[in-house]
Amino acid sequence: MKADMLKKFLIPAVGGLIFTTALLFSSPTQAASEQTSEVSDSKQQLVDIVLKPKSQTNLDKFVYQSVNPNSKNYRRFVTAGTFAKRFGQKSANIVKIRKYLHGHHLKASVYRGNLVMTVKGTTRNIEKAFKVNLVNVKSDGISYQKSKGAPKLPKTISKSVYAVFGLSTYSPFSSTKSTIKPTSFYTAAQTGSDQPAKYSPKKFVNRYHLSSLYANGSTGRSKTIGIISFANFHPNDVYRYWDGEGINVKNNRLSVYRTNGYKGTWNGYDETTMDVEQAGAIAPDSNIRTYLAQSNITGMVNSIAAANGQNIIDSLSISWGQSEAQVAYEIKQGITPSKYNQILNLLFEQAAAQGISVFTASGDNGAYDGIATGLTNGLSVDTPSNSPYVTSVGGTTLPKTYTVNKKKVRVTDERAWGSEFLYPNYRHQKFFSRLDMIQSYFSGSGGGFSRYNKVPRYQTGVSGVGTYDATKLWAFKKGEPTLLKHPQNVSGKHAGRNVPDIAANADPFTGYSMFITPKSNSSAKGEWEVTGGTSVVAPQMAAASVLMADNAVGRLGFWNPQIYRFATANQSPFTPLDSRTDNTNLFYTGQPGKLYNQATGLGTIDFTKLDQAFNGQSN
Repeated sequence: MKADMLKKFLIPAVGGLIFTTALLFSSPTQAASEQTSEVSDSKQQLVDIVLKPKSQTNLDKFVYQSVNPNSKNYRRFVTAGTFAKRFGQKSANIVKIRKYLHGHHLKASVYRGNLVMTVKGTTRNIEKAFKVNLVNVKSDGISYQKSKGAPKLPKTISKSVYAVFGLSTYSPFSSTKSTIKPTSFYTAAQTGSDQPAKYSPKKFVNRYHLSSLYANGSTGRSKTIGIISFANFHPNDVYRYWDGEGINVKNNRLSVYRTNGYKGTWNGYDETTMDVEQAGAIAPDSNIRTYLAQSNITGMVNSIAAANGQNIIDSLSISWGQSEAQVAYEIKQGITPSKYNQILNLLFEQAAAQGISVFTASGDNGAYDGIATGLTNGLSVDTPSNSPYVTSVGGTTLPKTYTVNKKKVRVTDERAWGSEFLYPNYRHQKFFSRLDMIQSYFSGSGGGFSRYNKVPRYQTGVSGVGTYDATKLWAFKKGEPTLLKHPQNVSGKHAGRNVPDIAANADPFTGYSMFITPKSNSSAKGEWEVTGGTSVVAPQMAAASVLMADNAVGRLGFWNPQIYRFATANQSPFTPLDSRTDNTNLFYTGQPGKLYNQATGLGTIDFTKLDQAFNGQSN
């Protein structure tokens, strides 16, 4: 979904609040409606060459050894330079590729790690070097560039190449951010007072038991949190937010890396603002480095490669993504490389080998990730959250009382985030558009099974993985959802990586505050809002990770093999949300007695216990 087509829909909701969803939406239509033209020969292009690792088997082995306490390599993470020598493509082969590209008047550079090479030059020279024809496409108001024909390189160098991409400029990424704006917030902002305490990030701290970490002196000191995003933000908003939280921070804790010299856009700036504010509030003494790039796969891959290559971050948060259904469609249309999933996995393995803990948002459309694109006829999960080398973060909702169809409905226990109990309100509501309706009905924690990645070894044998209980609320016909009059209870088995891994409060109705000013106008008066979504939880988890790393000898590394081991041990730091009723992400429910449940993963975290587990103080 496309970042330069930001639309906001204001939807009446319960309690006299406004429910605002930012949707970055576009989707190419069938080729019959396309208009194409030749790309200018002199236009400057940026293309990526992904290089093969020396040995995928050795890399896989090292990644798991690095977080295995019984291994001699336990937490002996490598630098980016050492990664290049041990696992990246051979320097001699890179020299051969450079020589070939130089012969076509193209400039090439390699991110540290020897996995990603960027190639810059004119359309004419790119077309000659890669044996392609680049065209401009216009389709239903969407404009982008794509390649006619698959890129080809001489056999003498292609044996070192995993994939070539960047010939298409289609922008697929989205971030759905749910925001509630009580009238009192506008009044508070106008009078200069701060946000109500009940929306403070302290709620995350208190509910999930981080206070003991602060008591032990953990504040993220000398640690750095990385955030990948596609839009600018106002640093003044962030400092204003922390000041409103009563957090004393150093003035130079923020830095921005503009991937490939990207100047930035303000479409989606609220997502970046929220990520930085939340991460910095949870780990108040940490540094925060934001990687900004164009909202396409080249931008995503190059930002991850840059973060790995610089190797100054200890944890990384990604709140942007797209559904696997969308990826499948783009691959079919020839605008996304067929190996895109494997490319991301390879880069996340580099991060894991270097000890960087990566957290991704699982999505905000429940079990129907990406439904707003109209490209899915049912269940789907989000990428990059589907990668087995990231910690996928799902969402919950906290206890709260709602008025639903003039009746009181009480959520008495923390449960999976899903909006099905609000459906009686929506049935009497007039929606502005189909998309408006979709974003109201399909609001909940992303979760389910990946179609691209198999069950990773750390999930194998964990109760609940590969099996599911569900309540089917929707039927699909030609991509259009229909709410069933009589929901159906179903259960079964399913292959594929189970998503998410963990969960925490993400429902905007029980969400967190943020402070923001309108887009590029930094002199305008800002306002307080309440926000939610799994996008909030990913940076919170990245911050919590560096707090625990304060107590560790160095970085914590790849979480997943460790946390699944902790979940099956005594004194588990996780509370599974396994109820079969009133606990759904619009399809998947809990499985009573199981450790893993597809709507919320291993469940919520007691960070006091998790800190003890990571630092060897429990079994």
